[in-house]
Amino acid sequence: MNREQRGVVKAVSVIAALLWVVLGLRFGWPFWVLLTLIVVTIAAPWLVIWRYRRWKVQRLALAPRPVETVEPPERPNPTERPLSGVPLRSAHPDYKFLFSGTVFWYSKPDAPGLPHVDPGGLAADLILEQARRLVAEVPPDEGELAEYRLNAALGAERCDPTGHVAVWAGEVRLELPESDAARLRRLAEARKQRELWERARDHERDKRAYLADEVLKTPGSALVWWLAREDCNVDEAVRQIGNLRRLTAAAHDTRVPAPDFDAPQWITAVSADQPSMHSFLLEEFDLGNNGGGTSHHVLAAIEGLATGEERAVLSRRMAEVLAAHGHREMAELVRDTFDASNRRELPGSGAS
Repeated sequence: MNREQRGVVKAVSVIAALLWVVLGLRFGWPFWVLLTLIVVTIAAPWLVIWRYRRWKVQRLALAPRPVETVEPPERPNPTERPLSGVPLRSAHPDYKFLFSGTVFWYSKPDAPGLPHVDPGGLAADLILEQARRLVAEVPPDEGELAEYRLNAALGAERCDPTGHVAVWAGEVRLELPESDAARLRRLAEARKQRELWERARDHERDKRAYLADEVLKTPGSALVWWLAREDCNVDEAVRQIGNLRRLTAAAHDTRVPAPDFDAPQWITAVSADQPSMHSFLLEEFDLGNNGGGTSHHVLAAIEGLATGEERAVLSRRMAEVLAAHGHREMAELVRDTFDASNRRELPGSGAS
């Protein structure tokens, strides 16, 4: 609201107040009513104007202000400088990468001091220095991955410490010489083969330890292992007891135990020089007849333990022992069978 509008409001307010005075005097209104009407008539327009101005200020404060966009200054046309086959040391000192790429640079117009004599060389040195720091942490076999990292790191514009040159790089390539790449492939293959060999060796060690410390620890453990693998074939297990005992002793470099005479089929056949001698094989034993079975066992024991003259001596001693214990009939059978040529009266036979 300008000054003229405010003057109009004042004039209207004064005229309205005078009108209330005239009406109040004409009709005899009370003084307080007349005073109230005059105050309201004069103050109301100004109150309305004040509220309007405040609303307008708030509206202007909430209205969005236009943002002034400042366009960046145009980059000068850069100068290109190619780099090719620059050796850079990798994380392994004996392997070097070959760095290639294109260096882009331009001189800063507001650079302090005198301009550089060779700004292109300054730009290339800046790129190579940063590439050298990055490549020094890369293993020789990760060149392809490092190439992407280099393109990302060197693609951002930067300035040299003196502020004369702005520089960046693109089309970066990182390669190993073919001889080094072939050597790395051979080393990788050798490591894989060694790992396979070590795993096979460890498997063999575990198997040997399992057999020596668990399976062949005792003849009993070997027998249980054999039964588990042969689906509890008890008959065959009994026949293999002697073999398992010898195998257990050999596995622990101990003396092979004496033959087990209680094992099945321990009786040997009759030698060829005694064709007339009867062979008391285990299959011929009559286990149903207690007396006959016992005599067969005794005769078979003598036959299996000795041969020739030694068998005759053993039979005589066995007969004497049997006779001393009251088994005269069995003693006679032993002497008749093995020592008939030198038969003599047994003790306690009753001869006088």
